[in-house]
Amino acid sequence: MQDLVEDTGLPRSTLQDWINRFVDEGCVEVLEERAGRRRARYARRRTRNLPTTACKRIFTTADETAGTAGAVEIFHECRSEGCISFCEYMYALGNPRVRKNGLILRQKLVPGDLRMDDAASLCLKKVCVKDGLVYQTIRTFGGPAYSLTEMMEQADGVLDVRYSQKGAYTEGVVATEALKHIVIAVDDTDSATHGATFALTLSLLDQLSAIEGVHRISHNVGFLYPDAPGKTAGNSVSYIELGAKAELVESIIQTAIEYVKSQTGSEHTGMAVKVGLRNCPELMRFTRKARTQIVTVEEALEAAEKSKVRTYEITGRKGLIGAVAALGMVDCPPETLMDVKKEIG
Repeated sequence: MQDLVEDTGLPRSTLQDWINRFVDEGCVEVLEERAGRRRARYARRRTRNLPTTACKRIFTTADETAGTAGAVEIFHECRSEGCISFCEYMYALGNPRVRKNGLILRQKLVPGDLRMDDAASLCLKKVCVKDGLVYQTIRTFGGPAYSLTEMMEQADGVLDVRYSQKGAYTEGVVATEALKHIVIAVDDTDSATHGATFALTLSLLDQLSAIEGVHRISHNVGFLYPDAPGKTAGNSVSYIELGAKAELVESIIQTAIEYVKSQTGSEHTGMAVKVGLRNCPELMRFTRKARTQIVTVEEALEAAEKSKVRTYEITGRKGLIGAVAALGMVDCPPETLMDVKKEIG
């Protein structure tokens, strides 16, 4: 201590406070306590160079009725492109409905036992929904086992991770909240000289995902029939996806309505909302038609009603066509969204 006082010129009490803080935070280790005239001895503690976690967020959306096709969707947001590509490959060995959405890995499935590949070092063994929670049973070996035992519990959205050794494999159960899946689509917000629907919806996503209890999923752009009259440019539509606590759904929709109305530059803006993961055949049929030919507002409203999709005339009716059609594009990869010649669904 005396050496530090002489070298720094700081008071002994100040230096002792700093040393105590370093000890508390694990940066410095006490080798020998002070005793009588014997000075205390300290050493710098070595720290691991491994990252805290590669798993940034893990969260889930689920429908109320387990067993419905696509009743659960699991989202793993990763900090590494390499890791997310590895996980995509491994999970896809047992579930074909796995895809990357930026740095988010998405898995859509029916709760229950899942097919496993014995050669996979990472696979989803079982998923169940109970009392408002989703439980993922994950089987791992090697590097993925480290992720399960050391990293996943640190991801935002994870409530609990419990694991045990099963022979050569490590199995763990990851618990997350069963959130509501919300898709909000907007169309016809711009004019020939001002605005862009993709920009407005991206801004909307920023606004809504800032709400506590809301998880940001994606912002997407897709194309409809390119020869539609009155289009601004390429006849594109936009939609956003969110995962949210059930009690927030109505307030989120109302906030979206108010925000879009305040920001739109068009008298024809329409918005459509789909809550849940259910399949909507009528909606898909309408979207396919809207990508290949001219459709009407009445057709859009009919498809929305049959699919239990909500529609809102923000400033007009024309935008409802694109908004409803955009909802049928959910789950499409970017290359399909961009090419109207590619079949959706």
